[in-house]
Amino acid sequence: MAADTPKYDVAISFLTQDIGLAKALHDKLKEGLEVFFFPRSQEELAGTDGLESMREKFRHESRLNVVLYRPKWGNTPWTAVECAAIMDNCLHSAFKSLFFFVIEPTKDLPTWLPETHVRFNFSDFSLDQAVGAIKMRVQERGGQYTPLTPARKAELLKIEEEFRWDKAGMSSPQGTMKIFGKVNELFEEICRQCDEANSASHLQIRYSTNIRQGNVEQICTLCEGRVSLFVVWYQQSYNSLDNAFLGVREFDECLLIPQGYMHLRRPELIGEKKFSPDLSPAREYGWRLKNGQGGFISSKELANKCVLQFLELIEKDASGRVRREG
Repeated sequence: MAADTPKYDVAISFLTQDIGLAKALHDKLKEGLEVFFFPRSQEELAGTDGLESMREKFRHESRLNVVLYRPKWGNTPWTAVECAAIMDNCLHSAFKSLFFFVIEPTKDLPTWLPETHVRFNFSDFSLDQAVGAIKMRVQERGGQYTPLTPARKAELLKIEEEFRWDKAGMSSPQGTMKIFGKVNELFEEICRQCDEANSASHLQIRYSTNIRQGNVEQICTLCEGRVSLFVVWYQQSYNSLDNAFLGVREFDECLLIPQGYMHLRRPELIGEKKFSPDLSPAREYGWRLKNGQGGFISSKELANKCVLQFLELIEKDASGRVRREG
C-alpha cells in the first residue's frame, strides 16, 4: 500500500508488560481512527510470515507509529522487528511518523532518536492528553478523526462482550485444561532456566516437580544452599477456579531433603506472591498478580521472574540478609 494512503492511522508498539496501557490507548483511539494493535489484530497475521507482516504495519501501513517506551523496548524479538521498521519509516518521514511515549522516567533512550524530537512522558501527561496529542498528529499527517457513530460503538461493544465471554470460559473444562497446560509450561521453563543458570555459574540449583492432573496442588520446588522457592498451583476443584491461585513462596531452609535426612529446624515462609490465571486480549492463557496490579504475564515471562527472584534470594542469603530465628 502506498505511503500516502496508509491502511492505519495509528500502529502501537509496546512491551508485553504494557499491554494494559496499550489496550486502553487502542480503545480510546479506535472510536474514530483505524488502529493497529497486535492483540486485537492477530487474525490479520494468520497464515502469513508473521515477522514480515508485523514489519509492514509499522514501515508502510501506518500514518503514525506510537511507541510505548521502556529501556527494554527494541530488545525483545517482536519489538526489535517493530523498532527496525519504525526507524525505516522515520527516515522517510523525517521523524514526523513517530509519537514517542516514555512510560517510565529514564535517560536511556534509543541512540537513533534525535534529541530535538518531542517526547511525551507518561509521568507528566494523562492518557487522555496523550490521546488528544496523537489525534492532532494524525490530522497533521493527513488523517481524519471520524466522530463515534452508533454502529462503531456497537462494534466496540461486541468486541468487549466477546472478550468477556472468552474470559468467563476459563472456568470451563476446556479452560481449566488450558490452564493446567500453562502450569506445566511454567514448570518446564523454570527447570530449563535453572539448568542454564547452573551452567553459567558455580550454583547448584536443585529442582523437583510434582504435576499430575486431578491433584489439588501442582508443585515445583527449587533449592540452593539453605534457601528454597516453592511454586504451587492450587485448584481445589477440578472443574472450578473458585479460590484457585498460583503461589510463589520463599523459604529460609531447603525443602528438598535427601531420603534419610531431616530438618534441624522447621522451614519458615519469608515471602509470598499470588497470581491468578488470566486471558490476554490475544486469547493467550497466562497470569496476573492476584492483587490486580501489573499486566498480563505469560508462563515464559513468569518463569523468568521466578528464577530471577530465586537468584536474588540466594544472593540475599549469601550476604547474611536472610534472618532466621533460633
